[in-house]
Amino acid sequence: MKWNLTVFIVTAVAVVSYGLYQLSYEVQKLESDLRTLKTGIEDNREAVRVLKAEWAYENRPEKLQALAAEYLPLLLVAPYQVAEVDELPARANPFTMQARAIPVPRKKPRSRRARNAPASGPLHMATFGGRQQRSGSVK
Repeated sequence: MKWNLTVFIVTAVAVVSYGLYQLSYEVQKLESDLRTLKTGIEDNREAVRVLKAEWAYENRPEKLQALAAEYLPLLLVAPYQVAEVDELPARANPFTMQARAIPVPRKKPRSRRARNAPASGPLHMATFGGRQQRSGSVK
């Protein structure tokens, strides 16, 4: 009985020792990965700072003015090229056009009487031609 208990305890101690050994190496590997990630984050932050400094350098007003002069050949505006509001031509007002050219909605667009009424004049309202109504039957 003592022998079985001794073998069980030695086996349990060996298994726990092996587990702790593996856990120790796993923790060391995770700590190494964490250090690598922190170093990478710091490198990226430094790269962002450098890029922001380069962006500020490239966006200097004198640099932008030189690039605009090179790639955007703009001419100066002469005073006679500027128009007053009174000099602009009047726009055509769609509400002052002839009354028959503007379709006016009916009071009751869904009434049967208005639906069967023939269109008059040069302007005709568009209708849906997918299903045609026949008098007396409903499809």
